[in-house]
Amino acid sequence: MLIVRPPHAGSGYDSQRIVYQREAHKLEYFAHSEWVDTPARMLTPLLVTVLERSGAFRAVALTPSSAAGDIRLDTEVLVLQHDFTTRPSRVRFALRATLVEERTRRVLAWREFESEAPAVSEDPAGGVAAANLAVQSALASLAAFCADAAKLARPAAGAR
Repeated sequence: MLIVRPPHAGSGYDSQRIVYQREAHKLEYFAHSEWVDTPARMLTPLLVTVLERSGAFRAVALTPSSAAGDIRLDTEVLVLQHDFTTRPSRVRFALRATLVEERTRRVLAWREFESEAPAVSEDPAGGVAAANLAVQSALASLAAFCADAAKLARPAAGAR
């Protein structure tokens, strides 16, 4: 069984404010547009769903849970921003994932996933649409990574 901890977010990305960038190394926030929740909280059900649908694990459970698992997935949102330094603008998403064997607390594997998607318009709505595409792409790669790492680390532990 795979246990999924709710994601954490890096500095600047742990609020409902939608981040954008017009200059290198300077984050700004849209004044009148926000996410419905923090990116990390919105990502939580998506992580569980994509991992369940992968079919690689007997079960996937979100912590806190009374279920005991063999492998734990820890994630951190590193970047989620609408980048206006290019034309057309793009949304960048980056996520760090660490798989840990629960019994020994040994790190089995870790990787950073990055994806970008072009915005369909140069406004918050275009950025949100692009963010959905960028997140979907990164999560597809994450699911494959988790399945492969679980098989290599311990074929009978958490993978089917």
